[in-house]
Formats: sequence, structure tokens, C-alpha cells
Amino acid sequence: MIIDVHAHLYPRAFMEEIAAHGPRHGVSLTADAPPILCFEGIKFWPYAPAFHDVAVRLKAMDEAGCDWQVLSLGPPMIYWADVELGLRLCRIFNDEIGRVVRAHPDRFVGFAAVPLQEPARALGELERAVSGLGLRGVAVGSNIQGMQLDDPRLAPFWERVEALDVPVFIHPINPAGHGNRHDYRLDLAVGFPFDTTVAAARLVYSGILARHPRLRVCLAHLGGALPFLRERLVLGWEVGRESFGASYGIAESPESYLERFWFDVISYYEPALLAGVACVGADRLVIGSDAPFSVGSLARSIASIREFEFLPRRDR
Repeated sequence: MIIDVHAHLYPRAFMEEIAAHGPRHGVSLTADAPPILCFEGIKFWPYAPAFHDVAVRLKAMDEAGCDWQVLSLGPPMIYWADVELGLRLCRIFNDEIGRVVRAHPDRFVGFAAVPLQEPARALGELERAVSGLGLRGVAVGSNIQGMQLDDPRLAPFWERVEALDVPVFIHPINPAGHGNRHDYRLDLAVGFPFDTTVAAARLVYSGILARHPRLRVCLAHLGGALPFLRERLVLGWEVGRESFGASYGIAESPESYLERFWFDVISYYEPALLAGVACVGADRLVIGSDAPFSVGSLARSIASIREFEFLPRRDR
């Protein structure tokens, strides 16, 4: 069975709410066909049928040989919105994804969106989405409009996620105030992977993973730069404590915590994939496509593993 853990769906009702109320927050949809979502001063991505049409998605899955997809919310997330709009957008998204899952229970699983800009509201929506709608996990950004994932205000969120026993999928977004990364689309090429890396390092260094041993976290895009910086994070912890008096939430080497992450395999570069295997092990890698964004491809994601000759068939 082939499960695509990293795929996005943007239901029409969700996008209509953005079109109606997003402009006062700098988020809008153009009148083009298809409409283009504009965010942080640029044309972010086109809202093509593959973003919302379930029939189109199922056809692509069948052609690629994919059995299941996990549907989650991707950029620009909802943290740019005020609390009330953010909650409303999450409720609409979760309701719509719940309908898709119920209509196709043998093809889709849903991950909830929650308004972490107001953690108390996020807890309520997480409970509703998981217990009421049957969503099976939660997807969050690599930062919350600049608030880092180890911020003490988010401590109740991590506690509740562990108690509900659902996985967390971390998808990168630009840190607040870094729209200047859009020239050359450096946000996609460089900004996103490194913000994932920072988010993961903070979860380890702060002790969040140590305090929540049953917490399951999957990182998008092969864990950002973690496969290449694993030893650097260990050295940073050692030198930071011994030479600079830095404070950490862990008393032992970060290595064991780094090995608790899951990575999706969106990379398409075999040396990077080998580094991912070396970092967390083949049993911690999952298929991801980033569908329907053009930076990924479901068919290519599956083929890249089937054709990966540097792993035994069992690991593939």
C-alpha cells in the first residue's frame, strides 16, 4: 500500500472565505482563470482545479499508483488572519476535509488546521476536528507569524496533541517579515527548508520532544537541512553548554531526539535521500508529493523510491 503523507487540498468554501475577508490582511484572489492567490506582495500560486477538485485528485492518484493521500493545509496557512477569521477559516477547512474523507474513506485521511495564533482557540478546534470530525492528525506551520514552535504559549498545544495521540505534520512557511525572500522565489528554494530545520531544532533543544515521549512529528521536504546538519546540532549543543552557558531543555545529546522525527521524501536528489536515511533510518521516511504544487510530483515521488538503487527492496 502506498500512502502519500504530504498532499494539500484547498476546498472552494475555504478559498471563498479568503476571497471575501482576506484582502484587509493582504491576502486576495485575482479575477484570472484560474484565480491566483496573492500573498506577501506576490502572486503566490494559481488556484487550479487540482487544488479543489477531488475527481481530478483521484485520477492523479490512480495514475501514479497511490492508494491513500493525507490531506492537509499548506501555505500560506491561516496565521496571517486575526483570531476570529483564523478560527473561521480553520473550521471551514476542517469541515470540508471531513466531508471529503467521509465521501472517500478508502482513499483519503484528513489532518486538521488550527489557529495557533490563539492557542486556546486552537485546542478547542483540535478537539472538534479529531473527536467530532474524525480527522487523524494536525498540520502546523514551521512558525506562527513569527512565534516559534517552542514558545511557552504553545505548551498546552503539544500536551493536547500527545494526549489525543495524533501525529503532527510540520510544513514550512516564511517567518513573518521575510517577504523579501520572494525574489527568485527563494522562499520555496531556500527559506522553507531552513525554517523547517529551525523549527525541528527548537523542538529538540527546548525539550518538547523529551517532555512528550509519545509525540509523533513528521517534517516536510526530507526534514529541510536536518540530514546535513545533524552533527552540527550535536556540536552546537555541546559547545553551547560548555563554552557559552546556553540553556537547553535536554540533558543528553540531541541525537536520540532527532531520530524520532519522520521525514517525507520530497527531494528527488539521491545523495540527499541517502543523507535522510542516514539521519533517521529508512523506517522513518514516508512518501510525500506536495500535490498539487508544481514543486512536487506524486508520480515522481513514488518512482524515485521504486528506482532508488541504494536501498534494499525491503527498505524501499
